[in-house]
Amino acid sequence: MCRRISPWKRTRHDRDAERRTMSSGTGVPPCRHRLLPREESHCWLESSRLDGDGTLVLIFRSHGGRRPLRCGTTMASVCPWRSWDEAPKAAMVPCPHCGRRHRDGSTSQQLCEAWSSSKAALKMMRETRREGERFYPEGTRELPYPDHTSDVVRRLIWKRMKSAVLRRDRYRCQQCGAVFGKRRRQVFDPTLRRGRGGNRWESLEVHHIIPRSKGGSDHPGNLMTLCPSCHLEHTAAQASERVAVRRDDERFLRALDENYVSEWFFDPRD
Repeated sequence: MCRRISPWKRTRHDRDAERRTMSSGTGVPPCRHRLLPREESHCWLESSRLDGDGTLVLIFRSHGGRRPLRCGTTMASVCPWRSWDEAPKAAMVPCPHCGRRHRDGSTSQQLCEAWSSSKAALKMMRETRREGERFYPEGTRELPYPDHTSDVVRRLIWKRMKSAVLRRDRYRCQQCGAVFGKRRRQVFDPTLRRGRGGNRWESLEVHHIIPRSKGGSDHPGNLMTLCPSCHLEHTAAQASERVAVRRDDERFLRALDENYVSEWFFDPRD
């Protein structure tokens, strides 16, 4: 008699084998928005909204909004955005960066090329600038990878670049000099537990000197490590600048609506 094994008693190898069985053949409808179009994998379909970092928000994401959801048979069968253009498989070509072979034009090939270019930018900054100043104070809009890099690869490079910048700055805040020693640390917060105090975790954050909303890139010269307090100060300052610009624009449009004419508003053709 065949006995069904509880999912809590199955090993990781059993779950991976079951997932491969479900995604093999015609089990999962293909979709070009997945990381692996022909298999069960994460969906990278983006919306038109921006998050706090200036990145397009994923349509299917986790509860915290940081990770994409895995697209399987059930999700693909009801998804209204599923799209697929049948095309023959590209040839395998050798990669000059990692020495392996990728399919021509695949995501893995673009990722290898983009990360190799990003590592070259990190090395250049390390060799030309001294420790503690391995970024441009005024920031930069230069991309660390080719312009044709896809949005999916840019997201993957950003995850790697954050870890590389934290190691470059030796897990130290570049403004106040606070040393974490690792990505996060425990601090005592007197406001927790109804005033009795308690420990909480705080993590280092990677700050864009020129925001993405203004054309800033993920180049290591545009990134610096900050503690949560210093990052909040920079974010508040940038928000104040955006509010001031928006108010100036509204004042200008209001003046035009009221047919206000002064020496500041004139037709250069007159």
